[in-house]
Amino acid sequence: MGRPKLLNREHVVDIALSEYWRNGIDNVGMAEIARLSGFDRAGIYKEFGGEEGLVNEVLETYSTKYWLTRMPVMNAVSSPAMLVKLVYDAFINDNVMKNLADYGVQDKTLKWPMPPKNVRGCCYFGLITSDTASGFKGSAKRKIKEITRFSHRYMREKFEQAERDGLLIDGVSVDAANAFYEDQCLLMQLMRQRGFAKTKITATRDFVLKSIFTQRALVAKLH
Repeated sequence: MGRPKLLNREHVVDIALSEYWRNGIDNVGMAEIARLSGFDRAGIYKEFGGEEGLVNEVLETYSTKYWLTRMPVMNAVSSPAMLVKLVYDAFINDNVMKNLADYGVQDKTLKWPMPPKNVRGCCYFGLITSDTASGFKGSAKRKIKEITRFSHRYMREKFEQAERDGLLIDGVSVDAANAFYEDQCLLMQLMRQRGFAKTKITATRDFVLKSIFTQRALVAKLH
């Protein structure tokens, strides 16, 4: 009998990340991860301590390879309105973002990280909108909360900037703008996963921008 195949953690995590992002975690079982990775299902369970442990590793990898590597691009967008547009366009274009100058990014060395092929929307929002994630109780739940808190604080600072510059519509507070922005991220992910036409999602994006920001903030053409 030959020696058992040593499990490659990185390979399994990469397979799981791509499949969760492409098809949604609710539609991807551990048996499918085992089949695609070429490793035994029981071995994967043992290595990661179950599905939630694997999801936690997926979130760690997603944070390192895709989320944190976007931050230099996002920090280079000076307009809060254009930053929101950039984020929403990432949903619409499945995170294939090439023309960063359209959002005011002047540094041509900055690149939006390319996602795996044939994914839909955002891996993170795909996870938090899933039925599977609602049952998490350990490490993956904590990681989701960590990412959510960071994103909330980051965008709140951008809406505070918009308020200081007089770019929020009268009657729209920083907290209301941030909450509305986050809710629409969830909506856009669901629309993308369910195959809504990109024109429809773009119309939603434009409505959100016009509901938060003044016309002066929206000097760049929405297209």
